[in-house]
Amino acid sequence: MLIAKEQLEISQLITGLYLGCFDPVHNAHVDIPLKTLKYYKLDRIIYIPTGLSPVGKKPYSSNKDRINMLENALSQHQSLYVSDYELKLKNICYTVNTIKYFKKKYPKHMLRLIVGEDNFRLFSIWYKYLEIINLVNIIVLIRDNTMSCGNMETLKDFITNDIDLFNESSSNKIHYFNGYKSNISSTMIRDNVRNGKSVKEYVTADNFKYIVEKNLYK
Repeated sequence: MLIAKEQLEISQLITGLYLGCFDPVHNAHVDIPLKTLKYYKLDRIIYIPTGLSPVGKKPYSSNKDRINMLENALSQHQSLYVSDYELKLKNICYTVNTIKYFKKKYPKHMLRLIVGEDNFRLFSIWYKYLEIINLVNIIVLIRDNTMSCGNMETLKDFITNDIDLFNESSSNKIHYFNGYKSNISSTMIRDNVRNGKSVKEYVTADNFKYIVEKNLYK
């Protein structure tokens, strides 16, 4: 379900599915997607925090805390939504199944998978990765403005620099977004909290207060 905002069901919407742990969500998680909205002609972006990871990676905070922090961070942005779809699943969450769920839920929409460079580096070993490409176009958020993903050779036939072609296509295209550089990461924030350093400049005021009051990442 979509949380905290009214669900939209308008034909021909272009919807981005932004997958990640968001543990915690930080300012770059919001600033960068906001810049992709116009560039990729997106009508909205749905944040989907990871549930049971195929690689066994466990979050540092609870599902409830991650959802609450996402809601705090996105509350002022009408085009950004949160879904708890993966968090409600009891089995391992494969991205291909998440995409299929949203394609079924919004059959008239074109979907874009939005993924950070760190996660995309291993994309060619994701479960049914070719099926994912056949279902959606993929936007890769480049952290350091370099296309350093290790699987580029495997995926070269899908990678395009033609933004118009990408935006007009429904699937089988990958585009690297390097329009915004940020060195902020969730790992850095957790390390700073653990070492007694302030993270106030990296998260929203609501989430800074939330992290302190909930004693997260200690």
